[in-house]
Amino acid sequence: MASLALLLTKNKDRPLAYLDSIYENTRDPRLLDEKVRKGIIGRLEDACKITCLSSSDLLGSLDFKQKDVTIEALESFLAELRSIFWLRDFSFTEIVPLQAKKKLAQHDFNAKYGDKTCAIEVFCLTQKHGQQKNPALNVYINFSPGFSGSKFGRDFISMANKKKNQLDSSGASIKILLCVVNSAPMVALHTKRDWGLIMESLYEDLGWKGNYYLGLLVGVSVNGLESDTIYPELPK
Repeated sequence: MASLALLLTKNKDRPLAYLDSIYENTRDPRLLDEKVRKGIIGRLEDACKITCLSSSDLLGSLDFKQKDVTIEALESFLAELRSIFWLRDFSFTEIVPLQAKKKLAQHDFNAKYGDKTCAIEVFCLTQKHGQQKNPALNVYINFSPGFSGSKFGRDFISMANKKKNQLDSSGASIKILLCVVNSAPMVALHTKRDWGLIMESLYEDLGWKGNYYLGLLVGVSVNGLESDTIYPELPK
């Protein structure tokens, strides 16, 4: 039987080989940055501790598609990985990633919030979902992401309605649709208060009621305050 050290090395090599494959396909220089690569491995190791899973089991449960060598696929994988830390930071416990099953509507994570069971579905809005620019004026069109006519707002609502089916299959007490935003310039130019108002606006546009919640993960600190949020406020 292979030693534990060899198994750990092998499982670390899988994401690194994946980054190499995406680089070969995209030539994105960020994928060769040692700080970026070590950061991903470090996050995987920490996520194993939080979920009490081995690295191979964690990779098998997350959205890790080694044959899809696009930036979008990488962002989807990293979105789920980052979600583990978002859940921990919002005081969720017993965080369990669920391996996707063919022909079965299933959310991405189970967790506990106090004594309540939770289902969490994750989706990612990437750079391609950013605001459109007027090339002549060099300004953003409908800049506010909360404006329902903006590209961000339309994309968010469209994706949310599609993803809700994953949550509907669960009997959990709390159902959270978590959006990971990688789209500039929204991430850098909005405060926690801005994002709270945006989530409130989008929640009203969706018309969801009951035990459904919207989560936001941007991972940016503004004036010492994290911009990540949940709307409405979770029950005490």
